[in-house]
Amino acid sequence: MATPMINVVLTTTIFGTIINKSKLKKYAGAVDVIFLTYFAQMLVGTLVGVVLAVFWKDMPYAWGMMSIFTYWGGHGAATTAGTLFEEMGNSGMLSLGIIMATLGLVVAMLAGMVWVNIGVRKGWSEFVKKSEGTKEGSNILLPKEERRSLGVATISSDVVNGLAFQLAIVLLCIFAGKTLFTLLAKVPFEPFANIMAKIPALLYGIVGAIIVWFVMRKTHTDEYADVKTVKNIGGVALEICVCAATATLDLELFDSYLAPILIHMVCIIALMSFITMVLLRRWMKKDWFELALMAFGQGHGSTPSGLALARCVDPDSRSGNWEAFGVAMGIVTPFTSVFAAMLPAVAMRSQWLIVALGGIVTLVCVLFGELVIKRQNV
Repeated sequence: MATPMINVVLTTTIFGTIINKSKLKKYAGAVDVIFLTYFAQMLVGTLVGVVLAVFWKDMPYAWGMMSIFTYWGGHGAATTAGTLFEEMGNSGMLSLGIIMATLGLVVAMLAGMVWVNIGVRKGWSEFVKKSEGTKEGSNILLPKEERRSLGVATISSDVVNGLAFQLAIVLLCIFAGKTLFTLLAKVPFEPFANIMAKIPALLYGIVGAIIVWFVMRKTHTDEYADVKTVKNIGGVALEICVCAATATLDLELFDSYLAPILIHMVCIIALMSFITMVLLRRWMKKDWFELALMAFGQGHGSTPSGLALARCVDPDSRSGNWEAFGVAMGIVTPFTSVFAAMLPAVAMRSQWLIVALGGIVTLVCVLFGELVIKRQNV
């Protein structure tokens, strides 16, 4: 259930977005930090793996770089990269990848909730104040004067149920995106067609939402859509997604390599905390905490983990960072999907090539944050 539900979540996150200059600045910050979390993990994860392999000599070669396929990429990328490694003779990488990906999902929420509580107490969130969680019953049953509608019907119920119609729009977005990439995969230029054929379903709804919303605005049919209802559909999908991802954890895989993996994980937690809670706060100044939680969760477990953490401090999705994160993932995911199929072969030649690539891009991302994002004062 997690995979189709996250498609709905990301589709509803992007649908209804009107891009302007101020949003582009925030999008740039989101794209930069997501790229930074990926390549910084590539650099630090690989180096830590090299050091730990000195003490645990039976660890597979280049195992440290699996952090970008497991903590950052999740079970799908871990399975892809682990299988490729084993096909090239590096045994144990598939099992190791599943262990790390599973552990990442657990740690994403445990460590993430620590940051949620710290942020609320320090007033970093603009949408949940410190006092809100102290009133008895305030987080469960809303007082009548604070209750609000979940959306409005835009067409006559004689035609179709209003909620069903909004869901149909969401599904149309996913269908439009899938159709586009299917057609692009048939382009008579094999390298391009192969890349398009491997585009993950995660992007279907993101691209489709941009197309459908653009067409609706140009044809003046956007009044048929109720963006508030669409966002609430995404909220329902997110609840299912988080539940499904948590319920499918396989705790029996933690027997092997547990000690070095835990040490490696601690290093990644420290790295991600520094990027999201120190660097991002330094660069973006305001309305940054929700994006920090999204990036933190994404970098440890999966996109649903990041969205679940952000929802703790922005339950009504009022922050513009939901859109920014969706756009950033739409830009970054094609690259990371291709990397899952390419980087294992590079690593088997030399894991120091992975260190070099991670170091160069990490430096570029940090400089972009310091010299561009910080000066925009977003």
